[in-house]
Amino acid sequence: MISILIALAVVMTSCFYEDNDAKQEIKFNSLEEQVTYQRAFEAVVWAMPATAIYRLRKGFMELPGVDNNVVVAYSAPALSQHKAITANTATPYICAFTDLRNGPVVLEIPAAGEKASLYGQVVDAWQSTIADVGPSGADKGKGGKYLFIPPAYTGAIPTSGYFPIQCTTNRISLVFRSIRGQNATDEDAYQYTKTMKMYYLGAESTETKFVDGLQYPLETLPRYDERALKDIHAIFSVEPVLERDKVMMGHLASIGIEKGKPYQPSARQNELFRKAAQDAYSYVYNLVTEHHKQGLYWNDKHWSFVMQTDEVDGFDFVTEEQIEIDKRAAAWSFFTLYPKTLGERPATVYLAPTADSKGRALEADKLYKVRIPKEIPTKQFWSITVYDDATWAFIDNPIGRSGLGLFNTTDMQMNDDGSVDVYFGPTAPDGLESNWVPTSGKKPYVWLRLYGPDEAFWDKSFVMPDVQLIQ
Repeated sequence: MISILIALAVVMTSCFYEDNDAKQEIKFNSLEEQVTYQRAFEAVVWAMPATAIYRLRKGFMELPGVDNNVVVAYSAPALSQHKAITANTATPYICAFTDLRNGPVVLEIPAAGEKASLYGQVVDAWQSTIADVGPSGADKGKGGKYLFIPPAYTGAIPTSGYFPIQCTTNRISLVFRSIRGQNATDEDAYQYTKTMKMYYLGAESTETKFVDGLQYPLETLPRYDERALKDIHAIFSVEPVLERDKVMMGHLASIGIEKGKPYQPSARQNELFRKAAQDAYSYVYNLVTEHHKQGLYWNDKHWSFVMQTDEVDGFDFVTEEQIEIDKRAAAWSFFTLYPKTLGERPATVYLAPTADSKGRALEADKLYKVRIPKEIPTKQFWSITVYDDATWAFIDNPIGRSGLGLFNTTDMQMNDDGSVDVYFGPTAPDGLESNWVPTSGKKPYVWLRLYGPDEAFWDKSFVMPDVQLIQ
């Protein structure tokens, strides 16, 4: 990564840090201070996937009754009070976390049925997928027991009856979705979810506790101030160091972040850390902008295919010669839990507009429209989600709405040709409140999700209309 010694202009909100002074220049009093700033900056960019999943874990662990092996199962899709990076509003989430320092963990997945099926993945402390579950996982939709084995574990392991997963980090996380069957209800899918189990191998009881997270506000966003370095210390005080990361461990030790030692930065160090983290955010934000521009799906439209992989169709960005740190940071800063590999035709597609139909960047105080054609090419369903462009998370608003999709069309006003318009902006168009997602003064960042895109999408005979500025 190119070394950064000059403070960058930052477009930020107080969601990320307490003191919104990112545009203030900082003067270094010595070469040592300059090195401290630079190493902190590099660390924030380098640790992006790890700090994002760490904050997700911390946010959920702060909910009442949540601990290791407790499953947070949402009884309905997430609301605007649930802050997570580019979460969806179409299907309820299932999340759980565990710590393998306490021993191997068993995850029992129910067989897919007419009522519902589980889709999702288990990831390590770097957010790398270590297991898919359900029809796309090792159980192939038949259900079964996944066994997660701690790093360097030497205890007895069952030789049959499990899908064994050797882990390289101590903390692992899972995020699933319970997809309801064609003639099932959300309640059917929710009850199906509660048949899964998660427990330590050899536990006296396999009974699993479930918490409905819908009722609680949730805060899981990365922190782009001095606390980002505190999070990095917390992560690597627990996790084994991978061979690829030993150079960075040396850099971290030089600024007081070292396993087995307390984290005690001075006031001046915190000042330098704060500026470094703020500038790292600005740097990565610009990387994300370029990432999207490079991913345009149709030549004459402004929709970006946001899942851009590394050279082996994955998202670790580790090559034979290097770790592509900038590409990894750009990919992981606005997206949570990529699949292990993307494949030629992924089951879910995410598209983001880089501009409106006239090529203009989206603005905070404007009203926009997305027209969803009647024949949109998806075998399952579609959804539009609107995020805060500064945080890539839901926007707080009085009606709690962050998106609309196929499942909402019974309550929306449809066009005569069978298409439907989704509006987003500070105020609803007259008489179309049911078709509107509030932006509450924030610059919008928008995703179109297609679940089960079909041939017309892949051969590009279908072209998605651009976002239109209304007023």
